[in-house]
Amino acid sequence: MAFQICDLQPTDIGAAIRLLEEVRQLPDSTPIEIDQFITEVNDGAVVVVALAEGALVGLTSARVAGDRAWTQFLAISPEWRRRGIGSALTTGLENRLLHLGVRRVTALLEPGRIGEQALVNRGYVPTTGMVLYEKSLSFEPSEVRIIDSWGGQILDTDLWSQLAGMEREKLLIDQRIVAPLADPSLASEVGLRLPGTVLMFGPPGTGKTTFARGLASRLGWPFVELLPSKLASGEGRLAGELREALAELGHLEHVVIFIDEFDEIAPARESSPASAGVVNELLKSIPELRRRPGKLLVCATNFVETIDPAVLRPGRFDLLIGIGPPDLDALRALWDQSLGGMNVHSEVDIESIAERCIGFTPGDVDLAAQRAASLAFSRARHGGDAVVTAADIDDAVERTSPSVTREMYDTFRAEVAAFERI
Repeated sequence: MAFQICDLQPTDIGAAIRLLEEVRQLPDSTPIEIDQFITEVNDGAVVVVALAEGALVGLTSARVAGDRAWTQFLAISPEWRRRGIGSALTTGLENRLLHLGVRRVTALLEPGRIGEQALVNRGYVPTTGMVLYEKSLSFEPSEVRIIDSWGGQILDTDLWSQLAGMEREKLLIDQRIVAPLADPSLASEVGLRLPGTVLMFGPPGTGKTTFARGLASRLGWPFVELLPSKLASGEGRLAGELREALAELGHLEHVVIFIDEFDEIAPARESSPASAGVVNELLKSIPELRRRPGKLLVCATNFVETIDPAVLRPGRFDLLIGIGPPDLDALRALWDQSLGGMNVHSEVDIESIAERCIGFTPGDVDLAAQRAASLAFSRARHGGDAVVTAADIDDAVERTSPSVTREMYDTFRAEVAAFERI
């Protein structure tokens, strides 16, 4: 069952107190004084909670003073332990503290208490005796302000591992992009230039944005998406705003900058003369960005053939990677993931389902799975079994049209042959 990490709301205080009362008697819990917790909440402590099935099942808090924060307890309902809630709560707390300008977090725990493993998992370093866990957060307050000003995110570091299937693309991205950026000293020793610009192309819905986010997660770098609609605040302003965005984001030590619908920003000047100013700006800005270490510009397009050829030349984009529809292995993984949280009948054969879904995108698989679950839900409301059957899935697959047609796939293969550079 999934859980959600969010800030404590005033209506949650009663549930939080009940949870603290529940766990304070457990032998591995840190002694928690309820009145101290209430006082800290009233004094503005940062409190993050975990909600599951509408119930509050975990919480942690920290007191902030300047660029330091102190946390003394992590409470998790006994039946929800060992499900990753501790690490998720710690991650959520760190993200809140980053935006308050905190640079160092200290956690005081006795050895063996609940929450110890979560701190270790998140990179806290213990001292001796009464174990003092500390961690320096990754971003300066000035960097966080820049990230926030452009709507950026600091993503969960396990996002990459949640990508189902697409092993060719994942391996390619891991070897050609992530590995050199994660080990720049070795790359320099062998003479490998670090990638600074990547273009992902392919049919709509194949997961280009998801790969970009997963890439940022894998690197542990902030992710900033620049949509053309967000950049263009007025006629003729796109080139200037793009220049301003790349220049300001270039001040960050590390960042993944993502531009979707790149064909709208950089169409061929012959067919779209009005775009000449923006294309010329890109021809100047992209090489400048590539010279700055720790910056990665990832662009995505459904129509690579419409982009100005000058922008695609070597020296502007290091890699051009085709992201096609999921293959059979990826479809099996996607169906396994989509059905993983459902009550599914044992007769369901994922292998045969995947074989019927050629051309499905990840969104198509999710839609079909939810349609199957909706059929089971409707049947259960009228007295039937609350279980998703093979017939439900067959019906859902039949009603879901693949986003990638055979013609689109053939076009994509031709584009890979013409444009891919890896």
